[in-house]
Amino acid sequence: MNFLGIGGLELVLVMLVALFVVGPVRLVEGARTARKYMTEIRRQREELTQMIEEAADVEGLKETLDGEGVLDQVRDVTTELNAFRDDASSIGSDIEDLKDVAKSVKRPLGYTARKPRHRADESSEEDAGSVSP
Repeated sequence: MNFLGIGGLELVLVMLVALFVVGPVRLVEGARTARKYMTEIRRQREELTQMIEEAADVEGLKETLDGEGVLDQVRDVTTELNAFRDDASSIGSDIEDLKDVAKSVKRPLGYTARKPRHRADESSEEDAGSVSP
């Protein structure tokens, strides 16, 4: 038996020295405390192992998606959406420019603003004006 480079006989000797130095009561308490710490270390090691395995699964999923070309398609769609967004913002700025130009246009003398008429209104007025006897 080889534990941390210490043989069985050496381990028994260390335990006997600890028993004489610390005493039987404190040695038992120390063993309980050491057991508690070892249990906590094992639990943390298992959690770390699980986290590493999950990370490896994510990498495997990325490789699978990349192998199927899905990531390339997502990148292409993202590029197209960014271009669309840029076009939409440039159209918005063009509209603002047109509004500014429209505000700067001078109207001729005697101009009065009229409400726009709909074609349905025009046709109904024409029908009302041409009453047959």
